[in-house]
Amino acid sequence: MKTPLTLCSPLLPLLLSATLAHAADVPRYRLTIPSGAARQDPGGMVQFFGTATALLRVRGLSVLIDPGTDGGTLPPDMAGADLVLLSNPDWHGVGAAAWSARPVVAMTGTAERLRSHGIHSVYPLDTWEGMTVRKGDTRLRVTSMPDPGGTRPAMMAAMLDFGPSCRVLVNHGDLSAFEIGLIPQRFPGARLALLRQAGTPLLLAMEKNGREPVPEHPVARGEPYRFGSPTCQ
Repeated sequence: MKTPLTLCSPLLPLLLSATLAHAADVPRYRLTIPSGAARQDPGGMVQFFGTATALLRVRGLSVLIDPGTDGGTLPPDMAGADLVLLSNPDWHGVGAAAWSARPVVAMTGTAERLRSHGIHSVYPLDTWEGMTVRKGDTRLRVTSMPDPGGTRPAMMAAMLDFGPSCRVLVNHGDLSAFEIGLIPQRFPGARLALLRQAGTPLLLAMEKNGREPVPEHPVARGEPYRFGSPTCQ
């Protein structure tokens, strides 16, 4: 387990987040995806494939998270994803052919490497920068976040905000128990956290008025997990 971060003051990270969050008020990018005839199942659904790859679908808009980073089985409908999120800066092009034409969100500084693998629709985000995605009546706000301790992580953390009951925190690197306990304080809007702890997929549900994250049962790979209200409001 990682050594918990030492903070000079318990208020410092919260003050920093309140100040820096204003940078995310105006999105760096705006993206509109043709609605087509996509299914609009109620609420949200997430599936893990392997230890890192996940498919998140909310009301007809689907986000493929870290495809091929662990060499595991990829979703059969991977090519149908609307958006790809790469939280691991060490990704080296595994399996890109199936989704390289999709818009990709990644950390600032990785755009050139992605383009060298034939991925040209890249949206690089620095900490607290955001983008909005629209598909039909579904809206998504993606914000690049610091880790729960308030520092810049080695791997990207992102808040995926589809609505008040469908906000999902994605964090690629391992977190200590101390840092996991900070999630409801640092990210009070999150309703679900997708974590990859020691190579094991882990979902944490955040109660609306609770102070502690509630660990869910181990996630069966490939099995859908549903969350949020039918309209995500």
